[in-house]
Amino acid sequence: MFKTYLRFKTMFGRARVYQVEDDAGESVRLLEVGRIVQSGTYVSDERCYDLVFEYLKKYDLLFDGRDVRRICVLGCGGYDYPEHLIAHHPEVTVDAVEIDPAITSIAQRYFFLDRLIEEFETERTGRLNLICADALDYLQAPGPSYDAIVNDCFDAGTPPAHLTTLAFAESIRSRLSPGGIYLTNVVAAPAFLEEQIALLESTFEHVRAFPCSDDYLTEPDNVIVAACKTTA
Repeated sequence: MFKTYLRFKTMFGRARVYQVEDDAGESVRLLEVGRIVQSGTYVSDERCYDLVFEYLKKYDLLFDGRDVRRICVLGCGGYDYPEHLIAHHPEVTVDAVEIDPAITSIAQRYFFLDRLIEEFETERTGRLNLICADALDYLQAPGPSYDAIVNDCFDAGTPPAHLTTLAFAESIRSRLSPGGIYLTNVVAAPAFLEEQIALLESTFEHVRAFPCSDDYLTEPDNVIVAACKTTA
């Protein structure tokens, strides 16, 4: 059972915010856009910055054996992962790139983003920068280098076509520091996944896929693909 709280218009279709209980009986608030669940947050004060979805937890691979200080998150939805980074990794600064201001407004009011900004004083410290822009446009403009770039951009459940191209992969690489890592969530059939891996292999020195379930070879599911830049 769930209760719909509010409905919104966004760039990518109708959005709604509603609340459910997870398997442990904890209340979880969900953001659904175009009938696809985009984000989730625990409602309790103690867990509001904890990650709900397993695939997002895999993004913390970026910390394995790396000194990560500056991170760019592309496609923020309810700002699940930027909030997790700010709350649980005090050493990092996050540039959060979201194309739709309506989505950011929803996150501010219903997914604890305003609370996080105030609690961690991010406007004073500069640890969280909210950037309204298309991901490719942002990467191709002059800007800082990153230790890690995380891509979670979706349009009605599929990645925008212009973010699956060689130009996009090259833009990612150009904004990574030597030793930096790029992580992207691929939710697609195996053929598309293999295409994206091959594309990244043409641009990066090391590429590896991390499936988030056991059936990824036969059914579309979340697969985290990591690409590492080892040279300048």
